[in-house]
Amino acid sequence: MKRSSILTRINLSLLAVSVVFAVFVVVQIVVGLKVSESSEEVTTRDMPVALYTQAMQDELGDMNSNLLEYVLGESEEKQEYFANKEEFDQYRKEIPPISDAYKKMITVDRLIATANENAEKRVFSRFDPILEEQATRSINRLIREVGGPLENLLDDMKEEEIADVGSSNDLDQIINDDLPSVRYYLELVDETGDMLADLDRFVLGDQNARKSFFGNALQFESFLASLKPLEKKPHELVRIAEVERLFNELKSGGAEVFEIYAARNRIDALVAIEDIEHNAFGELEELLEGMSSHARRRVENSMNDLVDLSNKVNYLLIFTLVGGVALLVAIVTYTKRSIFAPMTAISESINKLRGGERDFEIAESNRNDEIGDIINSLRQFQAELTELDELRLADEKMQANLKGERDKLSSALENLEQAQDKLIASEKLASLGSLVAGVSHEINTPIGVSVTMSSHLKENIDELMRSIKAGELKQSFLDQFEREAAESFAVMESSLDKASHLIQNFKQVATDQSSSSRRKFALKEVIDEVMMTLRHQLKGTNYKYRVEGDVELMMDSYPGPLGQVVTNLFNNSIMHGFDGRDDGEINIRFTCLDNSVRIYFNDNGTGIEESKINRIFDPFYTTKLGQGGSGLGLNIVHNIVTGVLGGSISVLSKVGTQFEVVLPLVAPKQDNDDE
Repeated sequence: MKRSSILTRINLSLLAVSVVFAVFVVVQIVVGLKVSESSEEVTTRDMPVALYTQAMQDELGDMNSNLLEYVLGESEEKQEYFANKEEFDQYRKEIPPISDAYKKMITVDRLIATANENAEKRVFSRFDPILEEQATRSINRLIREVGGPLENLLDDMKEEEIADVGSSNDLDQIINDDLPSVRYYLELVDETGDMLADLDRFVLGDQNARKSFFGNALQFESFLASLKPLEKKPHELVRIAEVERLFNELKSGGAEVFEIYAARNRIDALVAIEDIEHNAFGELEELLEGMSSHARRRVENSMNDLVDLSNKVNYLLIFTLVGGVALLVAIVTYTKRSIFAPMTAISESINKLRGGERDFEIAESNRNDEIGDIINSLRQFQAELTELDELRLADEKMQANLKGERDKLSSALENLEQAQDKLIASEKLASLGSLVAGVSHEINTPIGVSVTMSSHLKENIDELMRSIKAGELKQSFLDQFEREAAESFAVMESSLDKASHLIQNFKQVATDQSSSSRRKFALKEVIDEVMMTLRHQLKGTNYKYRVEGDVELMMDSYPGPLGQVVTNLFNNSIMHGFDGRDDGEINIRFTCLDNSVRIYFNDNGTGIEESKINRIFDPFYTTKLGQGGSGLGLNIVHNIVTGVLGGSISVLSKVGTQFEVVLPLVAPKQDNDDE
């Protein structure tokens, strides 16, 4: 029987599919060329013109709004105007040179240049809202601090003169002194009000307000000169001098306002804006709207042409698709009968063998192809599996015996691990205890200062309330209270900020040491935070420490375990290195090399004997057995460095002791990183 290959059948099927696909691709290419040809004119000419001319119209509207808002007092609109002008120029540059609109850009450039020139000369250079705001503030200050007090003072003096008229029995004094004084005071009050009104009218644009202001000032001076000879009492002379001082300040302040601010400029600027809007901007908007409308009509016509082309092509694609689907159905039917049905039977037989069945019959095949070869191999595989089942039964008996021995060893190992976990947990609790002591010691000073300041502030407040209730409050005491209160609040704020900063640092260290979470951190910042929790152990001693290294060196690792390493090395130096000594120094420095960091922990203590240096990382090895040493401190350090942190540690003891810790900048991933 002639051998036939499944590959030949598949190749024939793929050839037929390829023919259908090739026809479909050819149709797509033809369609693409037609669409590209029709849409090129739209995308390179008409569409950009429509979009950019519309954008230029929007920028013109924004520029006009900028001018109006600038004159209304918003000085920052000047910068916005030039920013919008720059965007307008950018859109103008995007107009394609091949378009009809490009020829009209000369007119656009001329009109926008004219508008911009008028805006700079007749608006921005003519009117400044900052000067208007300064003039308004000056006038408000004069009314509040000078005009108001002057009117009140004149009213009081007028009322006093009126009272003198009613109480005096001397007719000659009433006629020649009191009544003229009352009249002059009334005139002075009236002139003061007129001067203040003139200032308000000036800011509102009244050009005659300046002349009226100085005319009223002249009248004020005339009435004041006539009043002076009539006021002879000492207290009246003092008040006349105060009136004269306030009047001079009002007059000089008004002159300064007239000097720095010209109200007419705002009206001129508004006229200029209206002129720009109705001339240059108006012509520009009409020109741009015409170009935009023309481009949109061309785009619409081109899109209609594309729709017609698309409808014609759709019929061809439907015909090609129907033919391809019919061919694919025929290929699938042929493939299913000649390939997939036999493969399904083979798959069922394999599943039975996988499920443990061995006594079913695999049908013989007279096919002379790859499927026939698979069926024959499957029959042979069935026989070999039967032999393996017999061997498996014998192996299971042996595995049962080994399992009993393994369970005994696992139980012993679990007991050892539990004991080790308890000892490590006790070490972590000791570190957290040291952290709590550091928190208490460090924040005691700023909290104490805050309490002292609050007590002092309370005493001052009690004294202030007593003075207010007794009616004995003095300006000098109030000034002193304000100064001392400000100083007290400043000291309290500084102390509480310091306490808050310390608590945040201690919280971070506590969070890190109570968990093994991974995060990115600055190495020096973590070491400084850990040492801050430990430095209370150095109080009252001559022990010192120093940390050196790049403050910007970042690590992606486990700050909690790393802090445990620093804590244990520090405690080792205090307990062993400085044992029996009155002074000592600990130096921690680190450097970055390639993708790792080297941390050197040095002390100038007694060092380690050469015979013991090889055992210091062994569990439960300590020279302080029974004296507070567990023998696990350096063993935990070794396990953390080589395990969680993925690094190495070595020790050298000549003058004191030096630990060198080498860690990768990015720690290896742990199983619980994603939890």
